[in-house]
Amino acid sequence: MLCTRSEVELPEDLVRDFASDPLAPFDKLLRKASDPAWPLYPELSECLATVPPEVIEATYADNTFAGLYGKSERLARIWIAERLLIKEVARRRLDILAAPSSPAHALPYAADCLREVNVDAEGMVRLAEFAYDNATLSANRFRFIVCSTTDSPNSTYWLLRSFYEQGVADHISVRLDPFLWGPSESFPQTMYKMIVYARPLNWDGIGRLKEEHHGQMRSDNSVNKSEITEFVWEPRDDGVHFTCEELPPRDSVGFVAARYLHAIYDPGSQSITHFDGALRIYNAQQLEQRKRQHLRKSGKAGVRTKIFRIDQHISREAFSLMAQAFFVWNSDLATYFRDTLAT
Repeated sequence: MLCTRSEVELPEDLVRDFASDPLAPFDKLLRKASDPAWPLYPELSECLATVPPEVIEATYADNTFAGLYGKSERLARIWIAERLLIKEVARRRLDILAAPSSPAHALPYAADCLREVNVDAEGMVRLAEFAYDNATLSANRFRFIVCSTTDSPNSTYWLLRSFYEQGVADHISVRLDPFLWGPSESFPQTMYKMIVYARPLNWDGIGRLKEEHHGQMRSDNSVNKSEITEFVWEPRDDGVHFTCEELPPRDSVGFVAARYLHAIYDPGSQSITHFDGALRIYNAQQLEQRKRQHLRKSGKAGVRTKIFRIDQHISREAFSLMAQAFFVWNSDLATYFRDTLAT
């Protein structure tokens, strides 16, 4: 049984606090639920108390929860509240990204700390105007995170890191997250460990393409946030265009967007001449319509919001690594880049 916000009271101050915190929400809820000195302790206690008994019983039947926590009512309430907070924050983020108003008038760009930073027409800023500390971007004594591409606050951690590891950060523009930013002295520093690597692709075969090559991968992992991943390599006059989109499950509409990537490979220079990543935000009807056609025939469906753009040619190896980092946690696409394309 899925619990909805209408069944559990989510105080506004609590939602805002968790929206601006990059730390793991379950761990924070666990600590703060036992901390009467925390300013939002009354709001959190009220939230946990409103979880319906039938939803708690349904949580006991969840294999993941049962394996981790057994049959603890207190942990079940926290587990449910965590999921509702994650979903609500993600929904609000997509609402901001899909809004027709100018990104420059929204946070964090409207804040005084970014008044002197140039925001382009696509709502992005140049990394060259920020310092990087292996986790966050900083400017004017504030820290920022690249806009999350899933409902997890660390979904762009490895993407940002790959820009600097490949030495191309000064030529990249990114969209900053509307919630995950704050004063340097108080904004939490996070570090994560996961290997993202690239194997040599069969670029000779890609460069010789005379007609479209396309495919589709369907996730068989129940915990995967994606349902379908589609790609197409299309030879055109200016190079071989690579387009890839990861579509979310139907029940994630409204708080999980599709991750979308586009690149152009020039066989003559053996380099990527264009590269950007975006979110495509669908409503339920648009997503159903999109799934009826493969990516190569889908057109410009949904609302597209760019997350990053590279303004110079980059190596094929850098492209492979950054593409995997953009689609972090998509095991099907990782296998495609590391194994299928390498043969």
